[in-house]
Amino acid sequence: MNALPTLKRSALLYVVVLCLLLVSCSQNSGGHARTSAASPESYEWTQVTASAGFPVGYNFPVYAVGDKMIALHFEGTWESKDGKTWTRSALPSIRGDVYKTRFVQFKNAIYALGDNSGNYEKMAFSSRIRRTTDLRKWEDVAKTSNLPNRIFYASFVFNDKIWILGGYDGRDYFNDIWNSSDGKTWNRVVTNGAWSPRTAGTVVVFKNKIFLIGGGTIDGTPNPNPESTKEIWSSADGVGWTKVAHDLQNGSGGSPIVFDGKIWLVGANRDGSFARSSLVSDDGAVWREVAAPWSPRGGVATWIFNERLYMTGGKYSVTENGQIRFIYSNDVWMMTKK
Repeated sequence: MNALPTLKRSALLYVVVLCLLLVSCSQNSGGHARTSAASPESYEWTQVTASAGFPVGYNFPVYAVGDKMIALHFEGTWESKDGKTWTRSALPSIRGDVYKTRFVQFKNAIYALGDNSGNYEKMAFSSRIRRTTDLRKWEDVAKTSNLPNRIFYASFVFNDKIWILGGYDGRDYFNDIWNSSDGKTWNRVVTNGAWSPRTAGTVVVFKNKIFLIGGGTIDGTPNPNPESTKEIWSSADGVGWTKVAHDLQNGSGGSPIVFDGKIWLVGANRDGSFARSSLVSDDGAVWREVAAPWSPRGGVATWIFNERLYMTGGKYSVTENGQIRFIYSNDVWMMTKK
């Protein structure tokens, strides 16, 4: 007579334990990053134009300045008010390649850090700092400064200062941290950060914290920390750092942007190849993949304009007859909430 109630109690206990296990597994344990297929989300990509006025290319930035979008292309500067029609600006290009200078938007101006020549194998460094306030001409902030001599560092704005992290000087990798309140005088606030020396991968400011995602060394050079590409670090002040995760899988690359209260890595490489997707996170530790309708690509430009996320440029590769061919883009896409 007591067998049935006992069976019911056992079944109920099993369900409770199972639910607790599921809740536990769904939470991110400290130091672990997870990626998964995205749940249905109310975001939609729309192609604004199949071919913008600027040439195809990748690894160039686009900034929102007032009521305009400004594309600082290697071959010139273009501006647009709607993302569809682009006209060439009088502002000359001062960045012929990724080694020459780094741009950062700061205090109602766009700053150009450095004026280098060469490449990562043989570099001649210049500490010149320039800026544009009218989008028509560049002016010198300092013809010489104490900007550290290096390339492939992260540059961003945090707490009313320009910051740079890590980088490479042609011989050594760094994990020091510098900042400047005027772009001219630079202060090294950390000599050796908690993360290993590296080319800074992806850096984004999110919820009053700095997130450093990935980073490593140039192919063919020694890497004392091969796992650096999977690491995620965060800091509330730029000085003290906490490792948020150490096992971000297949998420290297991607252009970072904050949209709708989330971090987006647009055009993130997946499984070592270019993808037509983004990685998105609510906290910098747990990531999910969101598919996109545009062609596979990396090295894209991302920006926010009128509360919408825009993307352009990028490249990907295909193999034809045993030969690798790169395909470059200049289409413009816009993502909105449905």
